[in-house]
Amino acid sequence: MKSFSTKLIPALGIPIAMGILAAAQGVPLNTTTMASPVGPPQLIDPANTTFITSTVGNLPQVTAQPTQSIPSTDNYTVTLINSHTAAVVTLHAQGENSPTAIRQENDAHTIGRSETATFAIPTRWTGRVAMFEDGYSDIQNRATLLEGSFMNATTFGPAVIALDVSYVDAFTVPVVCECNNTIVFGCNLDLHNMCPPNATMNAKTCANPNRDFKVGVPPTNPFQDCQGMAYTFPQDDLATKYNISGCSRQITCCIGTACRPHPGQLLCPMGDGLTQACATH
Repeated sequence: MKSFSTKLIPALGIPIAMGILAAAQGVPLNTTTMASPVGPPQLIDPANTTFITSTVGNLPQVTAQPTQSIPSTDNYTVTLINSHTAAVVTLHAQGENSPTAIRQENDAHTIGRSETATFAIPTRWTGRVAMFEDGYSDIQNRATLLEGSFMNATTFGPAVIALDVSYVDAFTVPVVCECNNTIVFGCNLDLHNMCPPNATMNAKTCANPNRDFKVGVPPTNPFQDCQGMAYTFPQDDLATKYNISGCSRQITCCIGTACRPHPGQLLCPMGDGLTQACATH
């Protein structure tokens, strides 16, 4: 994945990264995929990286979708539902020369349990939202990402969305996104129990050991149970969804193992981070 210049957006409360395919859009972008810079992780606050104040251990509950969606004609609207067992911190970033996303609810960085947050994406936006469990200090450039672009496919044509969930930098919380009552990308597995010991940065941050594997498919992939549904290595390009049918102007994404699984998953969550063979989705 190539790096891209970002500017944190303090007024937004959701995290986005990028693994989009500019070729699919027909737009000569330099931000083919947006990932964090190559190099060792840097701790924002090393003293507090394992401080826990969240309600870990509570059984996950599915959060109901909001009764009304925010209408959007020119923008693309994303609704993020927190069905995780704890509050989730969100951080927005954008590509160089990209317009910022627009929050249409409160400006908090944290989405409480069973709460939702909504933001709107303007035309020519490229960006990402990083997400991690509340109670853990941010480890720079290491988090689950919702990332994408909303670009004009042709000079005079309407903007077209491209989105993905990325675990390339790290796995912090599971995310899936749905359209027409069907999960279309993302993976709801808790990958912390599959994290290699040397990749555990804190109890809720698993660094992806394949982040810097730039060409082809890595020989080993600890996140392989989500491969092709979320980005699990830099060229896991089946994870990107472009011009999502039925969701040309809005989509709903869900955080947590209580969210519905992707229909391509062979394993589904049980309690305490364990997995079992998926029943009929």
